[in-house]
Amino acid sequence: MQNKGLIRLFAILFGLVSIYQLSFTFIANRIEDNAKIYAAKNVDSNSPNYQQQFDSRERAYLDSLGNEKVYNLGFTDFTYNEVRDRELNKGLDLKGGINVILQISVKDIIRGLANYSKDPVFNEALALASVKQKKS
Repeated sequence: MQNKGLIRLFAILFGLVSIYQLSFTFIANRIEDNAKIYAAKNVDSNSPNYQQQFDSRERAYLDSLGNEKVYNLGFTDFTYNEVRDRELNKGLDLKGGINVILQISVKDIIRGLANYSKDPVFNEALALASVKQKKS
């Protein structure tokens, strides 16, 4: 177990860099949550175009913070725009923006595994199974 100190050093450095990178995501999420709270307080929930007004107020709040210093690390300050640029990108699956359903035809898989057999008994069995599947 030589270089045990070196391994610890790299582990600590890796942890510090990870915390530094994640801190931008936490700050950006906190500011965006505050924007939602601000918009909810300043829009009448009975308004006919509530969602449009809500989105407008939220956007206005975030735009107003664009060049404001929102994150101070002691040795440097970051504006909201800089924090947002440095946050970790979340894919659409993490933001809830996309849902994909993969539908696989069992019949096509069986045909492929059978090398698209032309055997009439095989094809008749598949057709019968399809009919029974539709009835169930």
